[in-house]
Amino acid sequence: KAVVSTQSTGDVEVGNSTLSDVEVTITFSTTDTGYWSSETVKVSYTEDGTTTTGEGTFNSADMISQDFSYACTYTTIYDLSNSMKLELELFQLQAVNVENNKFAESYQCVNWISKGAWMGIFAGLILIITTILSIMMLMSVTTPDRFETSKSKCLIIPHEH
Repeated sequence: KAVVSTQSTGDVEVGNSTLSDVEVTITFSTTDTGYWSSETVKVSYTEDGTTTTGEGTFNSADMISQDFSYACTYTTIYDLSNSMKLELELFQLQAVNVENNKFAESYQCVNWISKGAWMGIFAGLILIITTILSIMMLMSVTTPDRFETSKSKCLIIPHEH
């Protein structure tokens, strides 16, 4: 496991309060196959001489290749212990292979195709398959090859009374 820790160099103002010694620690895990994932986040700060710590699951970056960083432009809110919430916006993480203090190419948190688009694709495929099957069934309908004429025997279809 790798632990990345960032500590602020000054005080942070939140509303009418001033927080000092703010520290955010994010824990990552790596796999033997070349991927990394975020696991937990721990936030601690001092307010009016009292140190408060909150910890929670940080599962945003899941199975990211070691050749990539993870970036997210959405506001992401994590519920931590002690009734704390961590709100991240426009953040980028990279657990391993940081070169020249620059992030590698990023894996974005945005989905390429939304849930609504997937539902439309799925419904469209069902409609197309149903249409194709219907056309195939209509094309397999054949006309009778024997008709009644005045010179031929009558066509008798047996039936029970």
